[in-house]
Amino acid sequence: MSDKLRWWEDPEQVSLLWKRLQSINVDRRDFIRVVAAAGGATGAAIAAAACRGGGAEPTTAPPGAVTPPAAVTPTPPTAVGPTPTPGAAETPAAEGQLAAQQVLRTNVEEEPQSFDFNKDLYAGGDPVVFAQLAMFNTNNEAVPDIAERWEPNEDASVWTFYLRKDTFWSNGDPVTAHDYEWSWKRQLNPETQATYAGFLYDIKNAEKYNNADPSVTVDDVGVKALDDYTLQVTLEGPRGYFPVLAAYIAAAPAHRPSVEKFGDKWTEPENIVCNGPFKLVEWKHDEYFVLEKNEKYWNSKSITLQRIERPIITPDAAFLAYENNEIDILYRAPLGQLERVMSDPELSKQMQKYNLYGTWYLVPDPNFEPYNIKEVRLAMGHAIDRETIVRDVLKGLGTPAYTMNPPGMPYYIEDTFPEYTEYNPDKARQLLQGTPYEGGRNWPSGMTLTQRREGDAEAAVGDAIIAMLKDVLGMELEHVIGEPRETYDRMWAHQIPLMWVRWYIDYPDPANTLFQVWYSK
Repeated sequence: MSDKLRWWEDPEQVSLLWKRLQSINVDRRDFIRVVAAAGGATGAAIAAAACRGGGAEPTTAPPGAVTPPAAVTPTPPTAVGPTPTPGAAETPAAEGQLAAQQVLRTNVEEEPQSFDFNKDLYAGGDPVVFAQLAMFNTNNEAVPDIAERWEPNEDASVWTFYLRKDTFWSNGDPVTAHDYEWSWKRQLNPETQATYAGFLYDIKNAEKYNNADPSVTVDDVGVKALDDYTLQVTLEGPRGYFPVLAAYIAAAPAHRPSVEKFGDKWTEPENIVCNGPFKLVEWKHDEYFVLEKNEKYWNSKSITLQRIERPIITPDAAFLAYENNEIDILYRAPLGQLERVMSDPELSKQMQKYNLYGTWYLVPDPNFEPYNIKEVRLAMGHAIDRETIVRDVLKGLGTPAYTMNPPGMPYYIEDTFPEYTEYNPDKARQLLQGTPYEGGRNWPSGMTLTQRREGDAEAAVGDAIIAMLKDVLGMELEHVIGEPRETYDRMWAHQIPLMWVRWYIDYPDPANTLFQVWYSK
């Protein structure tokens, strides 16, 4: 492996990262924590050396001021049934044999906005209709998908992807390097208003172009199809982790002729053209959508499943549908049904527990009172009892989180600053001394805690946080549970003073949270 690919061991790459983070007032201690998350003690040592060579430290708040006041890594209960059930086939399959019809039925909880993942990562459809240059294997490693191989230059600042010639869009068009060049530039085009365009900021001039910098044009963005099957990506500097980004959904392509012909309606079933292992064939809005195997996908012969049926129903209704053998997999059983599931001799055998790679955390916006005061933010962190939330509210289905990256992630390290994250009500109250809110008084009226609508477990945790903040600090908060799209739009527009939000890991690298959550330029 090239030294440049182990970026956390490369003083030059670490130094570049330090300069970038200095520009947004990240202090030395937090910077070392970021690099240590990727490279352990070796990375921390190199980070410290980079800081020593980087001039004076900026004057910023201590780590507790930028660490989320409260975080919980949830593990919601999941009831898993037979896949597929006999009801999905004309005749039941004998034990050990495949059913005659390979159909998977599983619900989705919200009506999708679209299937345009190139424009909107949170479109809400099913991303299996598109394929990226790479994909993740079971070890969370980036392996070939549409690209059969790739290679970096000497310092990993330029990556060249060589695409397969045996894969096609669902209408028969060849999938080419031009598709990815156009799609990534579409995502970065400020007129597209893609909320996740920052995902591609490692690409040369991507950030400038996305921010409508007049000094650059679309032709200056470092993505170029050298020919139909060779894509060259020039980055802002050495980025050994770039193939990991190329495997994520945010790097999915769009079918240019369809976009240009149908505009925002291009992902309707009568218009959409897909390049993934499945294709969208039916979508009755607010009721269901149906996917079928895409025979034009390069690896279709290895895919046994023929059809995926996805009714749009809430968790409570989906649980009933699962019990009635109307769906085969329920990814999230309602928290209120957990005790019954665990005591049922049949359902308890079907339920599987697993860790979701994600973290819930509070986001107090310092542009709003009272969160503009550092001591208030620190006090909130000490007022919330993560252990109790996991034990009593989530019934043990979760892990108290003291760092953004959950256990099991590559380069995970435990919290090294417990003095900023421990549950300590006395310390929380002491931090308010000398502020306008000393003694838990004079809080602004109309304060809210906002979160997007998901499930009863997530809402219950929000209620618990509100109760703890009131009990310890005297804060009066109204719980606002918003429609997902509207809530995200308000979040991106910085219109929510206090938000309870979750970040599910996008790709297996600490940069996904430690950089993308904290990078606020």
